[in-house]
Amino acid sequence: MSLDTLERLRAEHDRLRAALAAAPTAGDRAAIKADIVALFRRTEVLITELGTFKEGIRELVDQFKTLPGEAAVSVRFDHIGATTYVDRGWTALAAGDWSAASVALREAVSRDPSNQSARALLAWALARMGDEEAALALCRPILEADPGHGLARVAVGVVLLRRAQFAEATSHLSHVAIAGGDPRAVLYAHYWLGVSALHRGAFGEAVTSLRRAVTLGPNLGEGWAELGTALWHDDQPADAREAWAIGAGIRHSPHAARCQELAVRTAEGGTPPRWPQP
Repeated sequence: MSLDTLERLRAEHDRLRAALAAAPTAGDRAAIKADIVALFRRTEVLITELGTFKEGIRELVDQFKTLPGEAAVSVRFDHIGATTYVDRGWTALAAGDWSAASVALREAVSRDPSNQSARALLAWALARMGDEEAALALCRPILEADPGHGLARVAVGVVLLRRAQFAEATSHLSHVAIAGGDPRAVLYAHYWLGVSALHRGAFGEAVTSLRRAVTLGPNLGEGWAELGTALWHDDQPADAREAWAIGAGIRHSPHAARCQELAVRTAEGGTPPRWPQP
């Protein structure tokens, strides 16, 4: 984030503070509220991006530690190539293409076996493909070495949700959501906590977790889909439709069509499913 961006955020903050101090009319309040929400979301996005960048620096530190002293030129593993495949795997995961994600992330692990994030993300892909034992096998050594590894804990949480072990899943996911760290892990920890709550019929709890998820990741199409579902079952149909409309409007999201389908289904008198598949 540049200094110019920070200054623009501060200027917008000061403008809104002055607008509030000027006793706005009822007509002005809606616009001020919308601007506050927009400022909050812009800031959250920047925080997420900076957090991801920070984690990238941690990976640089880990790579530096593998350098064999004087022979720094002959690093054994192709770290740069591995990073490229991690990025491809992450893109495929976000698109819901588990098979493509697993291929890319297996390649990342082969190029850099020490990359724990690549292993954890591979576990995500395997869990979504139904290969739960393989996912757990990847995560166990990661968590033994680093119990706070967020990506690995989220992968374990997804496996436990698939097995309907909700209490255990919630424990893993809550640990990540509270501890912070890798922003990707935190974002999806809140999302899966919301899915877990949906499965349990705790719709108010689901709304809280899923709102947090889409605040951290405004382009999280599946988050808007499940938030709308939680709101619908929590007797907030207008807010549900608004959530689906936002999700349907996210360009290039593989979940936009699902948001649109949910909006159409409920408009025609149908009901959204209460139990999305982990």
